[in-house]
Amino acid sequence: MNGLSGVINKVVQILDLLLPQGTEKEMSVTEISKALNMPIQSAHRLLSSLTEHGFVSQNEKTKRYKLGLSLMKYGFLMWDSLMLRTIARPFMEELSKRTKETVYLSVRENAEGIYIDSVDSPQVLKISEPIGLRLPLFIGASNRVILAFLKPELQKSLLESFDWDDVPSLKPLSRSYIEQELIAIKQQGYAMTTNEATEGTTGIGVPIFSYENTVIGSLNVAGPSIRFSEESIGKYSSMARKYAALISNELGYRGRNLQ
Repeated sequence: MNGLSGVINKVVQILDLLLPQGTEKEMSVTEISKALNMPIQSAHRLLSSLTEHGFVSQNEKTKRYKLGLSLMKYGFLMWDSLMLRTIARPFMEELSKRTKETVYLSVRENAEGIYIDSVDSPQVLKISEPIGLRLPLFIGASNRVILAFLKPELQKSLLESFDWDDVPSLKPLSRSYIEQELIAIKQQGYAMTTNEATEGTTGIGVPIFSYENTVIGSLNVAGPSIRFSEESIGKYSSMARKYAALISNELGYRGRNLQ
């Protein structure tokens, strides 16, 4: 373990060293090994691995190294998540105030959906799931709506990766049922589930899109099923779609309006 942490420390030192200071920074393997007091062979080996994964790139002519695009990608993902939470919060508060139910903000992390923020219902009987709760993307409205709006090839690959023999849902869910659900969700613009993640609860999930015109997360209204009549579901889904569209617009989305 010490060996691994030592390697990680060296990698972080290399990345820190290559961090631009106002302008882009390029260094040779010799300069990097001297600056970090590291054997040149070790520096070369680490730089080769970092180059392979896109964290640094090498100038073909000068053979010097600089930070690569992979770091920018991860930086933008974190920035997107932070931006989403900041922009969504006032809309979430307004939606909770109007529906008097709990409102969640969810994002996708690989094959799972995760709650990153919530506004609790003011009512005594309410749904209160923990921030950070993770479930496979096909379980619950907040997750399934993200799955429904993903690009077809990514959606197909995720559906193939799930273990359909061991589904952590309160009711049985099959791949064929979920595939039909995804078609219906895309047509109506929102997802609705009951008694899947938590007993006696109903959730409505609406997609949020980013400036890249891809689904980045979902806005969700959840509460005790006894309060979710057909009329309430129609009203809440319409409100959620309106606020999700406003959040998407704030994030720079200029695609199809879901209102």
